[in-house]
Amino acid sequence: MTTLAISAEARLRAKSQLTLPEPVVAAADVHEGDRFLVEIAPDDPDTIRLHRIRDSYAGSLREVFDDPEAYLESERATWERGA
Repeated sequence: MTTLAISAEARLRAKSQLTLPEPVVAAADVHEGDRFLVEIAPDDPDTIRLHRIRDSYAGSLREVFDDPEAYLESERATWERGA
C-alpha cells in the first residue's frame, strides 16, 4: 500500500456501475471480483465510504504477531511442555 494519499475522480455509469480509477486500484491492490461494503451516513449523504470485504485475513496482523510461523512455533512449544 502506498504512503501517499490518492485522489481521483470516478463517474457513475449506466446500471449504477462505478469504475475505480487506475491509481486507486493500484494503490489499494484491489482486483476484479473483490467485494466491498458501501456505507453512507444519514447525517452526511455526500460522503460514501467503501470498505473492502476480504476473503481471508491471513497475515493481516503481522504488526501484532510479526512472523506468524515463528509465533505459532513458540505457542506450540508451550503446549508441548504444558506451560
